[in-house]
Amino acid sequence: MRNKIIALLLALVITTPVFAQTVGSVNYRQLITNYSKAKNAMSELEDKTNELQRYLLDKEKEFKKLSSAVQKKNFEDQTARAFAQKQDALEKYRQKKEAEIDTAINNAIKQVAMENKIDTVLDSRVVFYGGIDITDKVLKKLNFTAVK
Repeated sequence: MRNKIIALLLALVITTPVFAQTVGSVNYRQLITNYSKAKNAMSELEDKTNELQRYLLDKEKEFKKLSSAVQKKNFEDQTARAFAQKQDALEKYRQKKEAEIDTAINNAIKQVAMENKIDTVLDSRVVFYGGIDITDKVLKKLNFTAVK
């Protein structure tokens, strides 16, 4: 019986490294901040947001020129509908860009993980100790791919 227990313990010790996983981490915020396509998308979204604000300011100026209550009410309704459409279009554009960037980042993480034989990749905010930081490699792959 004692020999069986010792054999079982030896088998566990010998096979344990087979189940060990290599853990990597990425700083997602750093990826977003330094990924050229993400920077461009943020700039485009900011421009579109500013354009929407200019639209409202222009409409406000037009509104002040109106004299009758009926004209003002019709103008408000028309402007509100047009603004809602523009706002919806901006939100859809933002979601599309976020999805594209997120997909590109996830694909780059997977590629770098496979190239470096890393089994699991976590955000660096949840890794307290250990693991391999692959943020720079992922960022290099992202920006190299963005140039092509």
